[in-house]
Formats: sequence, structure tokens, C-alpha cells
Amino acid sequence: MQQIRNILLICLLSLSVCAKAQQENPDTINRLADDFVTASLIVVSPGEVLYSTLGHAALRLQCPTFNLDYVFSYESENVRDKIWTFLKGQLKMGLFAIPIDTFIDSYRAEGRGIYEYKLNLSPQQKLWLWEVMDNHLLEGPNQPYDYFNKGCAKSVVLVMHEVLGNNAIQYAPWDDKYKNNTQRELVRNFITNAPWEEAFMYCLIGSKGDKPCANEKKLIVPTDLVEVWQKAKVNDQQFLEDNASVLLPLEKKEQKKWLTPLLVSIILLICVVICWLFNIKAIDYIVLAIQSALGLLMTYLIVFSSLPCTEWNWLIIPFNILPLICWHWRRYWLLPYSAINILWVVGMIISSLWFHVLVDESQIILALTVAIVFIKEWFHCKNYPLPFSLKKVGY
Repeated sequence: MQQIRNILLICLLSLSVCAKAQQENPDTINRLADDFVTASLIVVSPGEVLYSTLGHAALRLQCPTFNLDYVFSYESENVRDKIWTFLKGQLKMGLFAIPIDTFIDSYRAEGRGIYEYKLNLSPQQKLWLWEVMDNHLLEGPNQPYDYFNKGCAKSVVLVMHEVLGNNAIQYAPWDDKYKNNTQRELVRNFITNAPWEEAFMYCLIGSKGDKPCANEKKLIVPTDLVEVWQKAKVNDQQFLEDNASVLLPLEKKEQKKWLTPLLVSIILLICVVICWLFNIKAIDYIVLAIQSALGLLMTYLIVFSSLPCTEWNWLIIPFNILPLICWHWRRYWLLPYSAINILWVVGMIISSLWFHVLVDESQIILALTVAIVFIKEWFHCKNYPLPFSLKKVGY
């Protein structure tokens, strides 16, 4: 916190000195010169952990006259160190002013690329942008971490609205991908090389991510923000320049993982079917353990957590704590609950094919697998012989 305030004081002091210098010697310093302050959008390539799979967006402000060069970046507390705090929805975030060299070095070890796109703003707008960022710095990192409503890309959009006004950005006609896809689908289509992060994201993002909203609110992915702003206009000129300056070249290329949640769920389904045929129960315990773990997670997120966008999630239907707490009375609810799960699977498949993707494919297959295990357990509780069994022995 003290470091942030020190940086803030340097920024404010330098700009105030600059203003005073102009008053005393207006021929020496022109604060309204186009190159007195330069503003640009910084985009960082995706990382390997969940909270970095979309990449990162920030704003860079420079004042060459006073040798000031900072990246104003919205950052959260370290999720790795505070995963439980994150799940509770109590993680904090705020705006940081980071010297450009420090910012670049922080991503160098990860092998991530950093790209800079110049913002075409008037001199007065750039000065106002710096002042707005200073004001946000004063607030400190005391805001609740809101990855859905105030992610890095959305935060940059909100800042530009604060500086320019709500209608100053003149957007070009929106591409069909923004018109036809939900916020969840735009994120999903971007992180195709991170299947495990994608599956976990579906646990965190509830049905709010599927609701219709303005196209601008769908700018969650930094590269989408670049694409849209390059087609937009401010001050009757292109808002964001096409050519990017490479501040740090990308070293690590994304590698598609072969062991994916979809493959794991298919293997589990095949194993459950084979075990059904041979009347073997060992694999059932693994499926029930996964269902219980996901049920505890979904119940906690929806009922107890303050994490944004977890008020409702379709996954709570097949993955909840009912089987865990009511296992003793399972002979009464296994069959109807399995029927509900199968109907849920059919509904999710229909929605994915003809409407919108609501859940991950692996979760659909896993829900079907759980339903089969429950049906198999119901036959056992009722002391009925298993249909299609190739081995007529008891458990």
C-alpha cells in the first residue's frame, strides 16, 4: 500500500510541477502538446493458470518530459495464495501504477508476450485520463474482486467511459460473434487450449453469463477489446491503432493438452457401462466421490459464497449434496433423481446444439455417468437383478 502511494505521489507531484512550469515559462513546456502525454492499451498474452487464461489488459501512460512511464493495471491479490478467500468472494483488487520495466519483467519469466496499441486521444483527454487513474489509485486495492463485472478488459472500458463519456466511442457495426454469443460462449471459444480451466470456469460462472446484455459488456477478452476498438472511432479518427509494438515477444506457445475433462468423463462412462455388464461396483465409488466433491463445491458457491455470478448455476441440478446427506434413504430417491439427471442431460444437449452452450460437454457426460451409477445402485437397493448384466453374481 505504501509503495502505491509513493508512486502516486510521484505522478501527482510531477504533473503539478509540470503545470507550474508551464505557468512560469509557457514557451518551455506545453502540456497540450500531442506528445506531452502518450496513452496506449497494453495486452498480455494468456497464461497457464485459471485467472490468466484470457490474458490481461492495462493502460500505459507516459510523460517523456518528466521521464514518467507507468502501466496502470487492475490487479487482485494472489489467487494461488488465497484460493479459499477467492472462493468465498472476499479477495480484494485495485488499481496499481507499475513502472514499465517492472511490469515487463513480471511476465518475462512466464514467457508471455506483451503488446502495445496507441490510443488516439486528444491532449486534454490524455491529461484527464491520467488524472482519473490517479484518483482510482487513491482508492487503493480495497474493491471486492469481481472477475465477471470488473475484469481487466471491462475495467479499461469503464475507465474510458469515465474519461470520454458514455457515448464518445463510436462503435462500428458489431460482428455476429458478439450478437449471437453469450459472455460465457465468448470466453469459452477463446480458451479452447485450456480445457481444465474451461471446465472449472463453468463451475464459477453461473447463469448470469448466459443472459442477454449489451455487446460492449461482452468485451471480456482483451484481444476482443483490441479487435473492436480498432474498428471504433473517437474524435472522428480511429480509436486504437492497428499496428502493435512488441514490448516482450511471446516465448511459450500454447500446447493442446491430450488429457482433457472430456476424455476423462468418456473413460469414466465407458468404465461404468463395462462394470454394469460384469456387475462390478469398484468404479462406482470413484464416480460418487466426484459427484460429492462437485456437489459440495456448487452448493458452497451458490448458497454461501459471495463470489460474483454464482447466484445460480445449472450444474447444481446433477451436482449437489443431496446424495451425500441422504444416502441412507437412497432407495426412495435414486430412481426419480436419476430421471431428473437424464432429463437435464437431454436439455443441456438440446440447448448446446440449437440455442446456447450452458455447461461443458464433459459435465454433461459426467452427469449421465452419475445417473447410470444411481440407477445401478437402485437395482441393488431393491434387490432386483441388474438388466443387461453378463455376470449374475451379487455385490
